Amino acid sequence: MVGAKSSAKAGGYDILVIPSNQINSHWRQTTGDISIHWDSLAAIINFNSFLTQATDFYGRNDLDMLQLGNGGLTLEEAKSHFTAWALMKSPLLLSAITTETLEILKNKEILAINQDDVYGKSISPFRWGINPDWVSNNTHPAQYWSGESKYGTVFMLLNTLDEPSTLSFNLTESPYIRAGRQYSVRDLWAHTDNGTAVRTFTADNVPAHGVVALLLNDAGNEPDGLFPACSVWWQCTDKNGTRVGG
Repeated sequence: MVGAKSSAKAGGYDILVIPSNQINSHWRQTTGDISIHWDSLAAIINFNSFLTQATDFYGRNDLDMLQLGNGGLTLEEAKSHFTAWALMKSPLLLSAITTETLEILKNKEILAINQDDVYGKSISPFRWGINPDWVSNNTHPAQYWSGESKYGTVFMLLNTLDEPSTLSFNLTESPYIRAGRQYSVRDLWAHTDNGTAVRTFTADNVPAHGVVALLLNDAGNEPDGLFPACSVWWQCTDKNGTRVGG
């Protein structure tokens, strides 16, 4: 159908067909069939990181069925799987349920963003992390994602390594964050309010193939007297537009 993914053949030439929510309401699916192991999930996340612009109301990238409850995934991988599918606004289709995975599926804060009736767009990468930006890598997809929701700015930090890792970013790397402001931090898996972030955020010891999901909301001007004057010093300008950064 028009709007379906991948490459088609016409007159001996490969044609890349990009999904469009102005043509179709749903395309099944954007990649090959999912399987129950991390490498499959990582490859699907990687492929869809380049198609996030196609998702909005009346059009959803289908990342294939959730594999929670089918075995083959660690608890951290299962949480990453559910978080990525939900925040990328994929249809959430279940194939099995266990007591352990039911607790994941009942995360109301993650589900609320998937079902947001104001913002229909997927989260998108703002930094790839391990790889240079815009580099496709099936085993190490983009690690730093953000997007809008009616509840605040959503962040997903994905540890694609096979060992625990610290993930850190400058707040203004996300296009939805304003410079010169501080932001309250809500952890969508711990269900806790974790104080205020000023300029940067760091998640220590994120488990292998694990995820951090956050909700940030504007909490007013950042404190006075911070040095340097801007979080990204080499881009810094004063209030009249004069460059002051190094």
